[in-house]
Amino acid sequence: MKKRILLPVIFFCHAISFGQSNQAWMFGPMLHVNFGGGKIKPSFALEVSWWNYHGFPYSFDFAIELEKQKLRFYAEGQTGIGLAGLSAGPLVEYNSGDKTFSGGFQGSLWANYFFGIDVRMRGSGGQFFFCPGAYLKLPGAIFSPNEDGDSNDWDFDWD
Repeated sequence: MKKRILLPVIFFCHAISFGQSNQAWMFGPMLHVNFGGGKIKPSFALEVSWWNYHGFPYSFDFAIELEKQKLRFYAEGQTGIGLAGLSAGPLVEYNSGDKTFSGGFQGSLWANYFFGIDVRMRGSGGQFFFCPGAYLKLPGAIFSPNEDGDSNDWDFDWD
């Protein structure tokens, strides 16, 4: 019974602090189904993103993605309103079957709140891929810029 209550309480506390903060680190796994090159292959990724909510919301994410005989590293710039957004950026792919490196570009449309879905288009190695997927993102750290002790407040707090 306690475990059933604990998880929603943790998510609720993160959501409250998330709404009162200007920046956040998020992390989590991603699973995609990659259509292209005449084959359908699943891929698994671990992604980390940093969000800035002060003014216009923007983010940068970094990930490592594994697919049969392929290893990808990518970084994306992204923006969104919390529940939906878009991202795009470069990638580097290593194909262990051919022992080759290739560069590429990918873009995604996504919708989420902790659990999400996305539709990704990727161009890599001279081929085009359509990659729908799902992911889980959890807050790793939530903070406001003034929490680092560099406050410009008129009063000084000793604690």
